[in-house]
Amino acid sequence: MREKKIIKINSNINATEEIIIIKNLKLSAKFGYYPHEKIAEQPLIFNIKIYIDGNLYQDNSLDEIIDYDQIIKIIKDILNEKINFLETLSEKIISKIFNDQRINKINIRIEKTKAVEECESVGYEITKKRT
Repeated sequence: MREKKIIKINSNINATEEIIIIKNLKLSAKFGYYPHEKIAEQPLIFNIKIYIDGNLYQDNSLDEIIDYDQIIKIIKDILNEKINFLETLSEKIISKIFNDQRINKINIRIEKTKAVEECESVGYEITKKRT
């Protein structure tokens, strides 16, 4: 059996919280309540912070980390569902991400950039913490 080597840069410094960041993820989807939103795709911008307790990594496998590619896949999969509101979309994404027990808090902001002509964007933001 091969011994695992734990990477610890400085033995007297420990992370108390780590944050995975997904910044300005731009995806297009048929999304929204109004009939015209269900016909044509519109751009959505996602900003997500995923908080985990500090961890020690062996630097060997994606299983050791929260893989942002998997988070993005979760979002893309959920966007294929028929959803009317950003609030519902946020809840579905958060619920799915929280399936990973290492995650203790999530902040998500979703913006629609074409919903209101007079605005750069409108959106919804929420933070949820595991209890």
